[in-house]
Amino acid sequence: MRLCICICTCERPAGLAQLLKAIDRQRLGSLADSALRILVVDNGRSDAAIPVVEAYRTEGRFPITYAREPVRGLAAVRNRSLAAANALGADWIALIDDDEVPDPAWLRSLLDTAFRVGVPACVGPVVPLFDQIPPAWAVAGGFFAKTLPVRNGLVTDAYTANALLDLRLVTALGLSFDMRFNTMGGEDTFFFHALLRAGHRIAWAPDAIVYDSIPAHRMRVRWLLARWYRSGSVEAYLGRLRPETVSGRLSNAARGLARLGGGLARLGIAGLSLRPATLIGGFYTLCRGAGLLAAVLGLSYREYHPSRHR
Repeated sequence: MRLCICICTCERPAGLAQLLKAIDRQRLGSLADSALRILVVDNGRSDAAIPVVEAYRTEGRFPITYAREPVRGLAAVRNRSLAAANALGADWIALIDDDEVPDPAWLRSLLDTAFRVGVPACVGPVVPLFDQIPPAWAVAGGFFAKTLPVRNGLVTDAYTANALLDLRLVTALGLSFDMRFNTMGGEDTFFFHALLRAGHRIAWAPDAIVYDSIPAHRMRVRWLLARWYRSGSVEAYLGRLRPETVSGRLSNAARGLARLGGGLARLGIAGLSLRPATLIGGFYTLCRGAGLLAAVLGLSYREYHPSRHR
């Protein structure tokens, strides 16, 4: 088996260096070091990642390949990862980003789970690691952790922040990251939903833990509200009906209005608690409803547009 760890990076040389050090600490069990390769796909404008990659090439544990994707955006850089990993002859790929650090048992846990359950995809939890002391509401609300509802060891959603994929199946199915989400985000949600629609399963690996660096500018209510609003816009594309059709717009409008109503009710109840985390969480459904309605009008929040900071 040939496995490639795909890292998407964009102007985070310090984070990339930290991630590469953590990959060197992986406990692979029966998997030989020679079966693993690292692929770094750079989506930045500068050459800041190149010295980090070259330093690792000299001192690191695994072979490393560098590629640059000139088209800015998440879908573009992730598609370049798929193509480059294929060119390297990878059978499986592990996906992780340059603002994350994996637990030493991360990769082995993903592989063990995928092979034990017999699935082509696996995803694990993402635990926030705050760059500075966070507001109390951020910790109490658990807003920055990534986890999913699990049933019989399987999930019905996934993300690229911590995932394992059978690249041979992805290639056979012709799956790629949809460029409609290139600067919006949510390209991973749509990708994994396409995998599920093709009849395949995604397993949950609870011990495959990744730690996500949360910078100060994300520890704000405004950032959370924008993220939830954007997730509502992405949801508009996940239904059975195409969102640009009349029937699709009507369906999304109905769902958006229902979310707004439910969100207002939830917000009213949350307001009675007088707890900041509960009150902030009350905006979740409301923001997703607003995002659905915005999609009906052809509007979207481009969270990853080059003009914005990540």
